Amino acid sequence: WPFDQYQPIFETAKELGIHLVALNVDSEDLAVVERDGFPGLGRKQLQKYISDPSGFAEFTKPVQFRTYTDYVIRPSYDLHKAMGLLQYTISGQKLEQDMSFRNFFSGRILWDESMASMANAWTAANPAGLMIGLVGADHVKFSDGIPGRYIRMAGDSRDCTTLILNPTLIDTTPPGSVGGIANSDSSQYPDKIILQLRYLKDNVDVMSVERTLPSSTGGVLALADYIVVSQV
Repeated sequence: WPFDQYQPIFETAKELGIHLVALNVDSEDLAVVERDGFPGLGRKQLQKYISDPSGFAEFTKPVQFRTYTDYVIRPSYDLHKAMGLLQYTISGQKLEQDMSFRNFFSGRILWDESMASMANAWTAANPAGLMIGLVGADHVKFSDGIPGRYIRMAGDSRDCTTLILNPTLIDTTPPGSVGGIANSDSSQYPDKIILQLRYLKDNVDVMSVERTLPSSTGGVLALADYIVVSQV
């Protein structure tokens, strides 16, 4: 994520007098979690980013979040591993061995929780304001990244609308299913992207025959509220 891709956004915000709000975890703290997990960071530091500990813990328990994890977070981990990125923390510290999935997962959900918490704090302090969050698609798609956490915190007091710009097949389809399709990392196939992620009811075994029945559906997670394709 080179800075020059963000520079036009910063320049436009400065020109129009738009305030910029930092949402993410400090890279030094995120690096500690990626190396040692939550225990390494400590409760006091975690409180900077997790304003609702009970809600944070409960958010990961439903079947829909486990489905989201298997579809979004674990493939992201596998991709980072294949690219050799798990040898380093986000701050560039070399690890003795590849980052574990547990620590990668902890870092990811802390990242999403922090962004949602900071956004909620700003919108609560500015009830007439509009916040636009510019974040990676993995943190927005299928709801259970930043948007779902923000909605949990804000409740009915604020609206939250998600938009994904130029989604690709890789962004939305099952891991490994589009490897043979040319330009699957581009937005050339807007008609083929997956628009919703189905999850099962609590009492349905994911390995059972019943999992395929419509009656076993617990619900679906939408890719986003809006999709904009500006490049084909």
